[in-house]
Amino acid sequence: MTVTAAPTVRNRLVVHIHGYQLTAPERFHRRFARDLTTFGETWSARTGTGVPEVLPRQARWQAEASGPDWRTRTDYRIIRLDDLIAQGHHRPLLGRIVLGIRGLLDFVLDRAIFGYFRHGWRYAIFTIAPLAMMLASVLAGYFAARWSSGSIGPWFGSLVGIAAFAAGFAFFSRKFYLFILLEDWAFASILARRLEPELAARLDESRSEVQAAIEAGTYDEVLLIGHSLGAVMILHFAEMLLGGLPPENATTAFPTRIALLTIGSSVLKIGLHSAAAPLRRATAAVTSFPRIVWADYWSQHDVMNFPYVDPAVAMGLTPRHPPISRKAIFRQMISAEALRALRFDFFRKHNQFFHAATRRSGYDYFMFTCGPFFCADLAGSPHGAMDWLDDAGAITGNAPTCAA
Repeated sequence: MTVTAAPTVRNRLVVHIHGYQLTAPERFHRRFARDLTTFGETWSARTGTGVPEVLPRQARWQAEASGPDWRTRTDYRIIRLDDLIAQGHHRPLLGRIVLGIRGLLDFVLDRAIFGYFRHGWRYAIFTIAPLAMMLASVLAGYFAARWSSGSIGPWFGSLVGIAAFAAGFAFFSRKFYLFILLEDWAFASILARRLEPELAARLDESRSEVQAAIEAGTYDEVLLIGHSLGAVMILHFAEMLLGGLPPENATTAFPTRIALLTIGSSVLKIGLHSAAAPLRRATAAVTSFPRIVWADYWSQHDVMNFPYVDPAVAMGLTPRHPPISRKAIFRQMISAEALRALRFDFFRKHNQFFHAATRRSGYDYFMFTCGPFFCADLAGSPHGAMDWLDDAGAITGNAPTCAA
């Protein structure tokens, strides 16, 4: 047996679905380009980002990264959600509040909340936090009205109470994104039961393109990424994709590797709900398919994911091919000062999963999307690519090898 050089990715297709964020594709592209430059500085690589093509249902651009002995081209695609999210965001104010409360109570009054406490108590606290904020606003209004009624009369006291309630609601919305949280729960309540027609159509449109690329052998790797609530949708996407591929045998052996990467996942947010049979079915399909590698990265620094938990097992499944569970250690990825600055910025910390790391670490989003190594190899290594590239960005003898 001989050992050949490290297998590297020359051409990669990435399909990314983000969570519940009103981020326009153009802004996401600007952030991607900036962070890819940081990735190059961190790993001693030359990088470049192409111009974005923004379509009604997706956005795409090309990216390149290279070192002394490797070069990787990435076709990067986002399945758009921003316009769908904007529809809910621009509803009348009262409608947003009512739908949000109804969506949140759908989970709080379901068995899901017990699963949150069992598998991630911090997520359970995060779940009931909007209720606490609204209760605090109501109490502020009540006591303000009661205190002022004695001196200015009940009618004017009521106005003071309403103003105090509105001020409290505005404070929590500005400081802790209360409105966004409520809208997110309204969206999640629907997603637990079904893919709405337009969302399903967007997934299927991209699925057909990815399936054609796999069958044509256009790419060395197809990497499907879901962040936060996007992890739920990428599992549905993977189920659709795998269901459309013919069984792998001697006559249909595709050279393309397929990998699924969930980061800061909210899979259990949906999967623990009693009505979430569609997601559990998708998860069962993915974990039964031998051709796909699923890597799930979580962080103890993030209150919006479930550390140390196999999502398939937590949903009551018995996966034939369980996900590779890995910790993303933020304090290794960025400086202590930068991490302290995010201490109370929970959403920005949650988004650190797809931001560039300023230090070499075991988890690096851009190493997965633009680096020379396959997702299966990176996820299979406790230290990621830290020992695989030297200070000049060249591949070392510690990198994965192929037996021939």
